[in-house]
Amino acid sequence: MDDGVIFRMSAFSEQGGRKYMEDVVEIRIEYEPTPSPAEDYPKSQRHGGQETAEGEAAKQTENDTHEQNAAAESAPVSAVWVESLLNEDSGNNSAPASDGKVTEHVVNTRRSVAFFAVFDGHGGREAAHFARENLWDLLKRQRGFWSKDHSEVCAALRKGFIACHHAMWKELPEWPKTITGLPSTSGTTASVIVIRGVHMYVAHVGDSAVVVGVKENDSDITLQALEVTQDHKPELPKEKERIERLGGSVMKKSGVNRVVWKRPRLTHNGPVRRSTVIDQIPFLAVARSLGDLWSYDFYSGEFVVSPEPDTTVMTLDPKRHRYIILGSDGLWNMMPPKNAVNMCYSHDKMVGPKGMSCARRLGCTALLFWKERMLRADNTTVIVLALQEHGTSIPMHSDEIVVDMNRGIDHVPYPGTTYNTCEVPKTEHEDDMFYEEDEIYGEEHEGWPCLEW
Repeated sequence: MDDGVIFRMSAFSEQGGRKYMEDVVEIRIEYEPTPSPAEDYPKSQRHGGQETAEGEAAKQTENDTHEQNAAAESAPVSAVWVESLLNEDSGNNSAPASDGKVTEHVVNTRRSVAFFAVFDGHGGREAAHFARENLWDLLKRQRGFWSKDHSEVCAALRKGFIACHHAMWKELPEWPKTITGLPSTSGTTASVIVIRGVHMYVAHVGDSAVVVGVKENDSDITLQALEVTQDHKPELPKEKERIERLGGSVMKKSGVNRVVWKRPRLTHNGPVRRSTVIDQIPFLAVARSLGDLWSYDFYSGEFVVSPEPDTTVMTLDPKRHRYIILGSDGLWNMMPPKNAVNMCYSHDKMVGPKGMSCARRLGCTALLFWKERMLRADNTTVIVLALQEHGTSIPMHSDEIVVDMNRGIDHVPYPGTTYNTCEVPKTEHEDDMFYEEDEIYGEEHEGWPCLEW
């Protein structure tokens, strides 16, 4: 089963009732490189679109988008579109993906790789934004990432997470200090999926989550929820044992188990000695994250709050796997996974073309539940991938795009197509399929459009 999957993609992000917006999303789609050393991945050119905190899109030309990218660096959601290296019509509207010298690379223009990530920051947005900007590039550089051996890919994901975590050390002096003048306590959860062909690789730290909606039988009227990730809560026996082995501890505060921050009393001056008074502060409600550099244990040389992710690989079958949902705890604290996948399932049946996307439906419903319970809504972020079978017609919602991983980037239809639908060709006849530019982009787009939500 070598065909690439086809899916509709949508995203939503909202600040909720919190003072700060610390959720961010990263979406990357680019061509797979041909077999080569792990360091030789293509330095493609980007066409990007920034989302607002509400996840709403403003229709604009590519030039407008490029100008806004520089000004909207702190926006909570970003989507980066990576252009074909062979496209000669891009002009000067694109920015290079890196400052390094661009060299020629042979890439597989018939296959793409997709990266989706949800980062839920805490203690400041710095760690989440650093991960958004750097994690994907660090993952691609790891030996074995482009391997066909699943174990090597998963090992590369783990190494990439740790590399991103350690890279934050260099940035720590630049991050804002705490109100008491201590180094930043910024950290972030990270729920990441990488899709190559029909395989989905998952890496995860923290309490954001990845859930797959599964239809076991054609006669089933509801979907089952497969929880691909498990929250890294400090009270879990495996996590608590690891924390205590490293000299850390777990304490409850307001009914929530937290990793304890052991630090010298704020009035202390000079080196830390055995006689130094150490305050024990129940601090963090997750046992693993990126950042949280305060948790470094000098005796063991390890981080009590671990950056090492759990990894999983799945073979996607669009007949069974209908939805992939990535969400921050703002979603999952209000909505059980089974309810989420079935809300997407029923929503697609009831809502016609140009309607609200699945991601927005989930996000808005979660925010409503926060309000109904008279709670201050958490930052809420959702990405939904709705898998489609080959040879089917897809009614696209107004803020979705369709991605065909097997046909490559040049063949991706955008919102604004006739009747807002996309005919997905069967794989054996895909060479006969051709779209005129106006049919793909719609009249409001010029050249390569940005990703719109």
